[in-house]
Amino acid sequence: MKNILEQMKRKKGRLTILLFCFSLIGLMSCEEFLDAKPDQSLVVPKTLADVQSLLDNTNVFNGQATLPSIASEEVWISDAGYASLSNPIEQAVYIWSDDPYPSGFSGDWNGLYEQVFYANVALEVLEDFEGEKTELYNVLLGSAYFYRGYAYLQLVSEFAMPYQKVGGNESLLGIVLKSTADVNENLERANLQESYDQIYSDLNRAVELLPSTNAPKTRPTKAIALGVLSRVYLNTFQYELAAKSSIEALGIYTDRLDFNNIDVEARRPFTRFDEETIFYSTLFSYSYLRSTQVFVDSALIDLFEENDLRKPAFFDETSSGNFNYTGKLSGATQNFGGISVGELYLNAAEALVRTGEDDQALSMLNDLLSLRYQSDSWVPLAELNLEEVLERILQERRKELIGRGLRWMDLRRLNQEGETETLVREVNGIRYELAPNSPRYAFPIPLDEISRSGIIQNP
Repeated sequence: MKNILEQMKRKKGRLTILLFCFSLIGLMSCEEFLDAKPDQSLVVPKTLADVQSLLDNTNVFNGQATLPSIASEEVWISDAGYASLSNPIEQAVYIWSDDPYPSGFSGDWNGLYEQVFYANVALEVLEDFEGEKTELYNVLLGSAYFYRGYAYLQLVSEFAMPYQKVGGNESLLGIVLKSTADVNENLERANLQESYDQIYSDLNRAVELLPSTNAPKTRPTKAIALGVLSRVYLNTFQYELAAKSSIEALGIYTDRLDFNNIDVEARRPFTRFDEETIFYSTLFSYSYLRSTQVFVDSALIDLFEENDLRKPAFFDETSSGNFNYTGKLSGATQNFGGISVGELYLNAAEALVRTGEDDQALSMLNDLLSLRYQSDSWVPLAELNLEEVLERILQERRKELIGRGLRWMDLRRLNQEGETETLVREVNGIRYELAPNSPRYAFPIPLDEISRSGIIQNP
């Protein structure tokens, strides 16, 4: 489906009538999304129930960027597996190619701006709504802000250079910030600081408006918005705020999944919407994520101790002695990409230790690990100095958060802390490297998008 925006009509000076019918039947990712228009009849969302249906389109809002997961060093693929990948973009991203879009477009770019588009539709309808501003109205408003902010976070984490700890973010290119669904709105690329400021604004508005609890877990809540904020603050080196947001989220969402209480030997030990999941979302589908020739990095496997229940829960050992990542928190074949209890514990622990609160950080880490190790052999960590606590937390992030795309975010910021090394891959006897702080830690904007819209490319 191509060219979605152009047929929309203006209402009170803005475009607010768009594609409500697609929210009911599902929407495929679109090529050339920022320059798109529908080829089917339009239905106008007018009521709060209409907006709820629009925002409940899980095909649109509960998918997440995949390419960063392919680019990280968590897994590797055999030469035969590499040759069998169905999309050339997967091969290009795997070797950190300067031109990763042989097909001319990126599904991540299109899918995430689709979310921005629909969120802006909802925001415009709600702005024009003349009925009573009920609790449902505020929930829908908060949901739209959440979805837009969450999409922007993924876009800036993929298509812009990492946020710089030493400053200068005003001079770096960020992403295109679409404040309306207006086809005539200029597609100017904001700077990196402006991009993050918009993310802060959207997510903080969501925190103010969303309820503490909600159902189902495909919808945002206050705890979910706080969880995403903790992710943003961690990646912008605002550690006190990262700790505060994650701890507050864990105080609101109190369910915990003890791995001692699940069948870790099962092919799929996790179920959709179990206690570990706060917000349910999965990575966009690529053959790379389903290939049996994709194996977990041996250095990562070696981090798992024998009494760590995550090893049998997450991985299946092959006849060759390698490991496939099969036990996904999604409860399905898709990689989980949402917000989990484990991530928030680790966000809090790392943020605390980086602000000198090593005792509290260690306590948070022990709380998590007591849910991951065999209870009859688990001994809480003790007598670790600050550096040792940090090292263990970073190890646990690698183990706990595998396959979610979060490792790419971690690498981008840890490169600036001097806590990473050059990544290396070999395909068909050819060695490929990705050095810390390389410009290739930012994906280029697809060339087709640049040529159509005039968006400025990365320097």
